[in-house]
Amino acid sequence: MNLKSILKSLVVVLLMVQSITVMAQNQVTISGRVLDDADLTLPGVNIRVKGKVVGTITDADGNFNLTVNQDPPLTLIFSYVGYTTQEIEINQATTSGLVIRMEEQVMYGEDVVVSASRVQENILTSPVSIEKMDILDIQNTAATSFYEGLANLKGVDFSTQSLTFKSVNTRGFGANGNTRFVQLIDGIDNQAPGLNFAVGNIVGINDLDLESAEMIPGAASALYGPNAINGILLLTSKNPFEYQGLSVYAKTGVNHVDEKYHDMSFYQDYGFRWAKSFDNKLSFKVTGSYLTAQDWVAADYRDQGPATFGVVERGATERGNNRFYDGVNTYGEFQITPGAIADIAIAGGNTSLAAVRNLLPDGQLGLFTPDGFTESSFVDNTTESFKLGGALHYRLNDNLELFGQFNYGSGSTVYTANDRFVLDNFSISTAKVELRGSEFYARAYTTQENSGDSYAANTLASLINQATFLEPYLTAFANTRLGGGNVDQAHAAGRAAGRAAQPQPGTAQFNQLADALRQSSIADGGAKFLDKSKLWHAEGSWDLSQRIDWAEVVVGANWRRYSLNSEGTLFALEDSGDEISYNEFGAYAQVTKRLLDDNLKLQGSLRYDKNEYFKGQVSPRISAVGTIAGNHNLRGSFQRGFRIPTTQDQFIDLDVVSRRLIGSNSLLVDRYRFQTNTVYTTESVAASQQSGTDMLVVEDRVSQEFKTEKVNTFEVGYKGLFMDGRLLIDAYYYYSQYKDFIAEIDFTQAIPNGMTNPNPDANTPAQRQQIVNGTVRTQRYGFDVNATGTVESHGWALQADYQLPGGYTIGGNVSFNELISQDDLLAQGFRASYNTPKYRYNIKFENRKVTDRFGFNVTYRWQEAFLWESAIGTGIVPAYGTLDAQVSYKVPQWKSTLKLGASNLLNDYYITSFANPSVGGIYYFQITFDEFFK
Repeated sequence: MNLKSILKSLVVVLLMVQSITVMAQNQVTISGRVLDDADLTLPGVNIRVKGKVVGTITDADGNFNLTVNQDPPLTLIFSYVGYTTQEIEINQATTSGLVIRMEEQVMYGEDVVVSASRVQENILTSPVSIEKMDILDIQNTAATSFYEGLANLKGVDFSTQSLTFKSVNTRGFGANGNTRFVQLIDGIDNQAPGLNFAVGNIVGINDLDLESAEMIPGAASALYGPNAINGILLLTSKNPFEYQGLSVYAKTGVNHVDEKYHDMSFYQDYGFRWAKSFDNKLSFKVTGSYLTAQDWVAADYRDQGPATFGVVERGATERGNNRFYDGVNTYGEFQITPGAIADIAIAGGNTSLAAVRNLLPDGQLGLFTPDGFTESSFVDNTTESFKLGGALHYRLNDNLELFGQFNYGSGSTVYTANDRFVLDNFSISTAKVELRGSEFYARAYTTQENSGDSYAANTLASLINQATFLEPYLTAFANTRLGGGNVDQAHAAGRAAGRAAQPQPGTAQFNQLADALRQSSIADGGAKFLDKSKLWHAEGSWDLSQRIDWAEVVVGANWRRYSLNSEGTLFALEDSGDEISYNEFGAYAQVTKRLLDDNLKLQGSLRYDKNEYFKGQVSPRISAVGTIAGNHNLRGSFQRGFRIPTTQDQFIDLDVVSRRLIGSNSLLVDRYRFQTNTVYTTESVAASQQSGTDMLVVEDRVSQEFKTEKVNTFEVGYKGLFMDGRLLIDAYYYYSQYKDFIAEIDFTQAIPNGMTNPNPDANTPAQRQQIVNGTVRTQRYGFDVNATGTVESHGWALQADYQLPGGYTIGGNVSFNELISQDDLLAQGFRASYNTPKYRYNIKFENRKVTDRFGFNVTYRWQEAFLWESAIGTGIVPAYGTLDAQVSYKVPQWKSTLKLGASNLLNDYYITSFANPSVGGIYYFQITFDEFFK
């Protein structure tokens, strides 16, 4: 099934719905004016009929007219940014001269959220923890964008891989590409289908079009399905019926102001949004933005060579004359020996080396690394992000709205996985059609990616060194040994010869080699990776609350298809040579019961999901919220989440120089004969070769069934108001148990030259001794399996916000997260990869309206040092604190706001995760024009 078939089905549903819809014969007409508490007109006020999709907005003079096809009574809902929402009941068929006075919002807890239960509810009585940024939060953030401002929410961790690529995480197990966290834009999963995680906001939504950002920390699978195991972020754009007019912003600034890692450079960001409605029946919007800047520089030069060889002291930050050095952000420094180079040459037909092979050492004596290249020396440091979107909405009647939406984003950035991947001209496009009623919605969409000219930085550097550095090194090494020199002298001669032959970045030879390798795919021996994978999705939800008396009931279902396409560079192909595709589907139901005059809300959700490669999963959630004395709410919940192994976990087949990453699907297990050609732990192979004795340990976990990862989370929380609503307290504690936790193992397999047996037994004494002696070719692999037992974590968070007199607000939050089972994972031979600081906190002081024109915001963020473990390396991420600040000034006659701000005001460089860049300060000036000055 493709999107065309889905759209046809949706049209049929639409025609059926229209055919059974009974249009009201009578009409209610209402006209009036909306003022603020100072009797000034309010343009752009949103007016909606409760329980319907019909509505309007006030014009530039605060006037409105609305016609509704039904008999009275009905209820109008008036809402405006920064003002308390009002509901007005209309009891007459004709109402004119209605005057509504909106009051500025002065109490906390009036926000409405939808993500926690898929229906609108007050944030105070949400059944689970939830964080929200509204329009005013977005406008007043001191960070350079709303996405960076998410880091100020409690319990949120950020991994900054480049200026435009940041990964969000909550409740532990942080990652640069976080596959345990889901991000939706207007219900569209904007993950890159071949990567299974959102590429930050590089292809997302701009600040002008964002209405709200809601985040649920922790498991959300009971309502949202697979992979929302550690959290979900829902971004909602502005409906063109409700937010009309032209808005434009221009932001310019500077970064690298101290020129520590790069020359001072300009930061430029421009965007627009235009929306218009025609007779409250048809509306459209067009949005766009463009950002360009010189990116942060990854400049961690600490040596991360294997300590077992003892060649160079760990912690060195430069090579010097050491023959082994592997800097974190220097690339092409793969470990090899003269003996291994000779064996490769001999296997390729060079018979002259056989006579001197005994002079070319293996193991520790022969180990060296070629000179590497720093990331900044050959990776283009320019980052760009271009976004373009549009939507067309049509109200079929007062109860039905049909709309289509398209978003396209492209850019250049860098992200960190087992390599530093340069996403050059990378793009993602999404297209959606949705039918929405007052009680239901049905939508179908596609997400499609194109990797463009992307490549792997370490792979590129390693291939250049293989082509230029190794042969001169081996020749000089062999000549020195033939002349009577010892091994150290031979290494010194080899290093000098290799350096003389090695081209340097910026030279014609280097550029020619690099360009050729960037244009050649990894499958063809180059550094370019191709990914044009697609995701197809259809879903629907129906709120039955108006049709069932005994409870509030919501039901829904979805279908999804992944179509992988990497032309063999990233993913394995079927045995037939075809690309791999697979399906998922799911369905859920939620029941809410209110008791004790709505002071007790009980809620239960149950969801079933099935992926064609894994057993079906049931995800329940049970919660209770009790309200005491009106403004104090206690909540408790149990929920189960699960994560389907990603497309890469299942089907990756990628050489990353240091090893080969292999998916855990049976297709690849059989193809690489992991169950018939014995594999050994890489650690035991290294120990055996170093000692010269057989210490090999068989890695038998490769034969285990690969399962989905599950988590059970218990949570209690409190959210309440004190001091007449001016003090908000929000707190929670959670405890999580992971089952079948997915983690990576590292093993090595012997691949004897000239072997004719298709299923060799590599566990015979003779074969084992060949591995120990280093006389047989071996291949190292990375492979995902399930950990045994239970992996436990827990944590808590506390938030307090207080509104001082005069509109000043002071607030802050602190969070704690801890992996209880770290030692258990390490004992099984896994990296724990919890990658989360135990403590972090945020403090803010702001006043959006010191005067009618002037406002400010100051935010300080701090987190303690922690251990980061990942495929690219392991190391301590130092503690850091950073200060953001902005002042804004409104110019009513221009309908504009001027903002002067700084992200990381003190320019104290910090890193958020291992191998990622050092983040400094950005100092900017922004002017925003809004037609309705809303």
